Amino acid sequence: MHMRIKSITKYWWIWLLIGLCIGICLGKLFDWGYFELNKEISIIEALNIFISIGLTIYIASVLEKRLKQEQFKSDLYVAKISEIEDILKQVEDLLMKNEIEYQQINTLIHVIGLAKNSLMKSLRDFNIVEKSIQQIDEVLKSNHRELKSLLTDRPIDKTDKSVIVKNRTITYSSDRITNIIQVCYSIKEEYFKLKVLLNG
Repeated sequence: MHMRIKSITKYWWIWLLIGLCIGICLGKLFDWGYFELNKEISIIEALNIFISIGLTIYIASVLEKRLKQEQFKSDLYVAKISEIEDILKQVEDLLMKNEIEYQQINTLIHVIGLAKNSLMKSLRDFNIVEKSIQQIDEVLKSNHRELKSLLTDRPIDKTDKSVIVKNRTITYSSDRITNIIQVCYSIKEEYFKLKVLLNG
């Protein structure tokens, strides 16, 4: 939507010239015969026309500038979300290994949490938080907690082999890996909804 409005407002003067040319051509080609234009115009009417044209051009340029600023902010937020998605992809890639360094997985989940909190704080600071964004934030908090738990919590039951930590490496069972990937997917879905809202 932003791109469509942007392209229209960017070339407003071309549309104005095209409209003017069409109007002149139609006026030359057709003799309407229904009315006559008075060739005399008062100074007040002329000033009124020039002020109207000036205001139209000013409003169009202000709107274009505001749209550019909004699009720039939106692009920054989307870039931040893409960073988080890249880290989630790193987590998924690590799960394909038999043994993962515990510190590495712990660092990644910590960075994901920091990036998510930074993004939401920025949205609040710039007054972009709507009810729908707040709902996404609540779901993300819950999903991030679940992901952290699945990645780092060791089972209390010694017979449970879903997570094994040995010599600073961690190994997950296939069921645990499936659960982690499902939660990663749910998190990415929420970030996709957030991208749609930011670009709406």
